[in-house]
Amino acid sequence: MANYPTDVSSLVDALLTGVRAALGDNFTGLYLRGSLALGGFDPETSDVDILVVTEQLVSEPEFETLAELHRRIPPGENWHRLRYEVSYIDRASIRRFEPGQRTHPSIGSDLPFGRWEHRSNWVFERWTVRERGVVVDGPDPRTLIDPISPTAIRAAIREELPERLKCWSDGSWPAEEMVHRAAQVFEIETICRALQTIETGSMMTKAQAADWALETLPDPWRPLVEWSQAYRGDQTIDDAEVPEVMSFLRWAVEEVAADA
Repeated sequence: MANYPTDVSSLVDALLTGVRAALGDNFTGLYLRGSLALGGFDPETSDVDILVVTEQLVSEPEFETLAELHRRIPPGENWHRLRYEVSYIDRASIRRFEPGQRTHPSIGSDLPFGRWEHRSNWVFERWTVRERGVVVDGPDPRTLIDPISPTAIRAAIREELPERLKCWSDGSWPAEEMVHRAAQVFEIETICRALQTIETGSMMTKAQAADWALETLPDPWRPLVEWSQAYRGDQTIDDAEVPEVMSFLRWAVEEVAADA
């Protein structure tokens, strides 16, 4: 039986019922990933991150039925009062996921339902599901996903961090989102976890990675990490720390490249 917080149960159960009805025999399994798998879930700041594995690629009729499900249970404002994110990936793709080859149905509180390309950060998601994922329904994820080496995880981080810097620098991420403290905190914690993962080859929760950073990083960055822990979930509009966050990200990109 799946083990996850009771305040998540009703949302997950509703989605599972709808997904199974939409996919029929194409349904393989539903797994909790992200903070629910790693043990850092906070209903105030965390999304309910879900992976649905299908036998084959999602067909167009299945896609439309899933779209209707997510209109009935939107990922942002729903009666469960929880944000969620779901990705639907077929068996062949999840076993040895290679970014850029296919798009897969996905939805999130800031991502409309559609067929989206998954970037190299899906190496982390696959590792999390395989090693820590919560089985809601379906086979052991270790039977679905091949082992992921620390080398592969580190390579994905070296690819992902420059992409994040590009998104912060070129306007790919809207300025009206970046000025919220919560977005800046998210980025700081993501950087901390990337650096921690480069060093250890495995992933912690973001809060654990922030603790690691406070003990490990040089002085210029510790005050920024301390600031992030004081303002987790704070949606106040405040762009005072944006230049420092970008400087931290640039420094992390250089550090990770030098460690290659």
